[in-house]
Amino acid sequence: MKKFLALAGTLSLLGCSTSNPGIPTQGTYISHITPPVSYPPRPPLQKLIFPRNTQIEGVVVDPAVTVYLEQIRDRLLAQWTGLKPEAPIFLSVDEQFSSDVSPAGAMFINAGMIQYFADNPDTQTEDAFAFIIAHELSHILLGHAADKAGNKKLEQRFSGVGELGTMVAAAAGGSAVAGSAKTALFSLYGAHAIGEYGGFPSWSRSQEEEADTLAVDLMAKAGYSVSMAETSLEALNTADQRDAAEAALKEKAAQEKAQKDAEKNQQNNLAGAVLNPILTPGVSLLGSGLGYVGKGLVYVNLDHPHAAERREELSHYIDRNYADLIPALHKAPFQKWIRSRNVQNFLHESQAINDVANIAPTNNWQKSRQLLAGIGAPVRSSQIWLYFNILTEAKTGQNKQAIADLQAAAERDDVILAIVSAWAAYLESQGKADDALAYLAQEQKLFDDPSTLPQQIKIAKKAKETITVDQLVVECQMTGIDKLQQACSAASKS
Repeated sequence: MKKFLALAGTLSLLGCSTSNPGIPTQGTYISHITPPVSYPPRPPLQKLIFPRNTQIEGVVVDPAVTVYLEQIRDRLLAQWTGLKPEAPIFLSVDEQFSSDVSPAGAMFINAGMIQYFADNPDTQTEDAFAFIIAHELSHILLGHAADKAGNKKLEQRFSGVGELGTMVAAAAGGSAVAGSAKTALFSLYGAHAIGEYGGFPSWSRSQEEEADTLAVDLMAKAGYSVSMAETSLEALNTADQRDAAEAALKEKAAQEKAQKDAEKNQQNNLAGAVLNPILTPGVSLLGSGLGYVGKGLVYVNLDHPHAAERREELSHYIDRNYADLIPALHKAPFQKWIRSRNVQNFLHESQAINDVANIAPTNNWQKSRQLLAGIGAPVRSSQIWLYFNILTEAKTGQNKQAIADLQAAAERDDVILAIVSAWAAYLESQGKADDALAYLAQEQKLFDDPSTLPQQIKIAKKAKETITVDQLVVECQMTGIDKLQQACSAASKS
């Protein structure tokens, strides 16, 4: 719990801010805002999608699906009187009813959110989905995305799930009791609630209110039905409750089988395998219960009616400013899109890769290979498909192909952190410690994430590069991240 002051005035990736007077008591919010004078140019892909690429699921690029969403974005953005940031849209196989933006201003739409609309005909209007896009777009327009980078740094300082859950509970006045409180997923859109508890906000309460309000203003000016914003928030509330219940059951099951998995992995000794350096990072992740694909981290749920409160607050604003606005709903274009082959393929492939994630911990690699073979575009070209395919190839003796695929994945701009770690481990196993260290140092800068420092220390120590070890340990101490410092210390002594 160190160096909080060091975060003051940190990353301002958007390089701009709005002159924001707060939500007015009269009139519309958008009329009170002075837009920023500039936005920076679009950064390289690896910076643009951070921190999504630190997670196993990464991103999915599918213009055939996102072109319609981009049209909605552009329609909303046309109502903004200031400069227009690019705000590119990416997809994710994440199963949660969730969307988010990166600190650099990219938007992410989860398969779980699209699936919810596909499964609920009453919500199938462009207006309802426009609120979701308008909300995330508003975070970018209002300069909130830059703040998110600093919040990510704070979150890293309490990287342990139990440690963070305890701290969040304490921040809420001890209302959560360890071991008995409900659990909920920390999803990026649905469970922004963790920020409402005074922990590490993805967005602060005021930022969420501002984004909701500006989203409604943009919708109204674009000719959308603002009442559908309330429908979207109600869907969010329903999805949060569902996810919390599912998370509690899955977490319990994961805990019960964790010990069995650990024992089974020990018995399945792959130390002599040619690709053991590749397999080791994967095994450690798989042994954790694979709660990462669309499931996030499990935290204590403080029963805060987050989405419900947002809906109530927004309802008052809508009644005050748009009570007489009753535009026709835009149903046909959205229903055509949600039922299209491209969208249905994306949802099908997303479900399939999540099935692989659920099967992989059982070490049924033949079944994993069968499922992976059946997955097509666009998920087949994503990092998560490559990750599981590499593991499956290695586990089934296709070592040469696994190495080739690992190298190809490691050199891509959308590389995920797990692939980075695996490729560095492989390089070291081939006696290329210097190459491994150089690669990790390069990726650390691109990710702006120091989590590979313990691995760098281990590689340097094994290569007897004492000076490098000392330099890396000092760098690790300077992060102020307690868990990381402990890991680096252990690595230096191993």
